[in-house]
Amino acid sequence: MIHGPKTLPKPVQMLVTRSLGLCEAMLPHCSAFYPFAAIYEDGKVGCLFTDENDQFGGDSHLIEKLQWRIIDTTTDAESYSVLVYAAKVKTDRKDDMDAIAITTTQPSGEESMLLYPYFRVGSRIVLSPPIHG
Repeated sequence: MIHGPKTLPKPVQMLVTRSLGLCEAMLPHCSAFYPFAAIYEDGKVGCLFTDENDQFGGDSHLIEKLQWRIIDTTTDAESYSVLVYAAKVKTDRKDDMDAIAITTTQPSGEESMLLYPYFRVGSRIVLSPPIHG
C-alpha cells in the first residue's frame, strides 16, 4: 500500500491512508467506487456518504453533495477532511488511467488535491505514488 504524503498533517495522513485502504478493498470487487468523505475531529474519524437517491447527475452531483455535507459538518469546528472519488488521468501517451482522487481540507481551510493512479494486476490493485494537483 502507498501511504499518504509525509508533508501533510498527521490527521490528514491517517485519513488518506485509511481511504486508500478502503478503496483497495473495494476495487477488486467492482469497476469503480461510490464517492465518500471522511472527517477527523477531536481524535475521532467519521465517514460521510450522500443520502442522495436521485440517479441523475452522476458522480459530479454526488461529489458536490459530499462537499456540502463536509462544509455543513465542519463549519465552526477544528477538523480535517478528505473527499474521495474515482477519476481518470491522462498519461503522456494520451491514454486514460484510472485514479483515486482525494481532496484534503485542513482546519485553516487549506485544500490539497492528491491523485493516486492505479492499475489492476489480476485481482490486485496496484497504486502509484500520488500526483499533487
